[in-house]
Amino acid sequence: MTGPHLNLRFFPLPLALACATGLSLHPVALQAAPAETRTLSRQAQLDDATRLRDQRQWLAALAIYERLLSATPSDEEAYRLRTLTLADLGNAERAWQLYRARPAIFSGAEAERIENDRLARTIVWGGLYAQDTASRLDEMKQAERLMTEHLASLTPAQRAEATRPRLDTLVILNTLEKHDEVVAAYRALLADGVEVPPYALAKVGDSLLATRRPEEAAAALETSLAAMPGEFDIQLLLAYAYLESEQHARALAMLDALAKSNEPWPRAAGARLGHQNWHRFEADTNHAMVTAYGNRLQEAQVALEALASVAPNNAGLQSRLGNVFGMRGWSERALQRQRMAMTLDPRSIEARIGATESLLALDRVDDARLLHDALLEQFPGNTHVQRLDRYWDAHLGWRGRVWATAGRSDAEGTTTASPLGNRDGEYGAYVESPMLADRWRATAQVSDAWADFQGERVHARYAGMGLLYAHDRLSLEAQALRPDDRFLDDTAVGVRAGWRFSDTVSASAAIFHADPEASLQARRSGIGADSWQAGLVWSPSEQGQLGARYKRWDYDDGNRRQELGVYGQHRWITRPHLLVDVIGDAYASRGSHDDAPYFNPSEDRALNTGVRIDHVAWRRYERHLRQRLEITAGSYWQEGHGSAWVPRASYRHEWKLGMGHVLDYGIAWSRPVYDGQREQRVALDIEYRWGE
Repeated sequence: MTGPHLNLRFFPLPLALACATGLSLHPVALQAAPAETRTLSRQAQLDDATRLRDQRQWLAALAIYERLLSATPSDEEAYRLRTLTLADLGNAERAWQLYRARPAIFSGAEAERIENDRLARTIVWGGLYAQDTASRLDEMKQAERLMTEHLASLTPAQRAEATRPRLDTLVILNTLEKHDEVVAAYRALLADGVEVPPYALAKVGDSLLATRRPEEAAAALETSLAAMPGEFDIQLLLAYAYLESEQHARALAMLDALAKSNEPWPRAAGARLGHQNWHRFEADTNHAMVTAYGNRLQEAQVALEALASVAPNNAGLQSRLGNVFGMRGWSERALQRQRMAMTLDPRSIEARIGATESLLALDRVDDARLLHDALLEQFPGNTHVQRLDRYWDAHLGWRGRVWATAGRSDAEGTTTASPLGNRDGEYGAYVESPMLADRWRATAQVSDAWADFQGERVHARYAGMGLLYAHDRLSLEAQALRPDDRFLDDTAVGVRAGWRFSDTVSASAAIFHADPEASLQARRSGIGADSWQAGLVWSPSEQGQLGARYKRWDYDDGNRRQELGVYGQHRWITRPHLLVDVIGDAYASRGSHDDAPYFNPSEDRALNTGVRIDHVAWRRYERHLRQRLEITAGSYWQEGHGSAWVPRASYRHEWKLGMGHVLDYGIAWSRPVYDGQREQRVALDIEYRWGE
């Protein structure tokens, strides 16, 4: 998160005064001088002007200096004091011009003050919101150039004492989004024993947050806030510093307090109507977003929709609502909101980033590319744009996975009836090329699945290539895999297809000749199988999912095996670091042959229910460690063998090592029943995935 736009309240008086507009010295200014001063001596008039300056009556004093200079243009004292009075009034640029015309008549301290005031004025103007996006940082770049020239003009001794320019440089670099340089300059100031004032410390906190140092950012912002209590923008930044250091409750508490301290429509005493309070609006919308980041997406959506009903033309609000829709899995609705925001405010970085991410989720890469490239060109230093670019590279670049599994089945009798044998395992690698023409990828795969049956090891080794296509609602994949074992010699060829009907409903279908996933027991006897399948998934939100799948196997021995399964989950508990889902699945299958040399029940069915506990043990931005515990139990029935309770459990770790890099491993235990025989199975697996 980058900080809010420059707030003049972050600056000391000289810097704030520097934003005043220039003064035109017309006769009306001369009339500000008391009439009696026109008949006084030069020294008396200078003394009178000094008195007026002490009383902060700068215009009246300025009129006296103008009268003296009108009478005697060479009057150096009047010239010097007029220049300093212009600086007092905030016309830093005009004061600097006059100083540069006669620098010799000014003391070193006066010259330093005028130079610093002029730089400060440029900094203030550079922090204001530009109408033209292309020129939004031109003023601040000019301030940076002037500051560099000013520091270069100083002697080493003067530069060592130039504390104020070094502090103002923090503001310049922060506005230019050179956050690493801000942090480096801040550490240099601390090393030199310079105490950074609160207004500059707020900018340092923003840059520390942008460079992903949330704990340091919180410390800096807390110090700044202690000196500037009630400063809204600092409190907002501090809430995000707490959030990004995984202190969700503390962040929400701060935003709650911020909202309560700002009435939505404050009304002055005696006024008939109140007026809009944008601080309350920002507190409410940011509270909703922090709620969303804590996984309470439905609650955040309700809050933002309530605000949107009051302020439908607010671009930032529409964009944030779109972000929440995207987090809930509703990419089409998210894109609609982001486009609304872009129409309301074409300059909105937040909306353009949100639209890009939504388009990528919808596999509309060509449309997303236009937005991505424009953002990268216009805002190369923006931390959010840089994060989008990293995600872009991960999403469109190389993708793949490598995996290995190993399992063991122990029967209570002498031999196992498990279709996986006494021992089983698999290892392999699958790679997808970077995206071609925004829609295509080439794929390559090698794998070896094996199992031991009564001392004989059966292998299913494959190597092959394929082609992926994905655009908008349609996805397609074609594969050809060549076996390399002594059991079967038939090339596996298959096609998979997917169709997205909406944000919540999608369908899939696949057909395979010589399906490599067919029974290894059947393969042992030289029996392969063709297959086809279809599936439908309904995902109303992140709170739940319901799916169904039908698959048919046509084995070479004439056996026709059919399977129908349903599965689902529903969110039970939601916390920032903990998710608990109720899960369940059921299936029924049947085979047409009773005497196949592989596990092939005439009919069987199962029903299982349980819970999945997903806990974030540690998280740091895109990196995290999640642990998942899944426990289910249910009834399995097989024709001719009756029914039995079947428990199963698994425990996993997911290490996300960075954007697009995940290491996942776990152990699973179950007590299945095959042909009425109870067995115990333990399996280990590990997988590394890269790309998004």
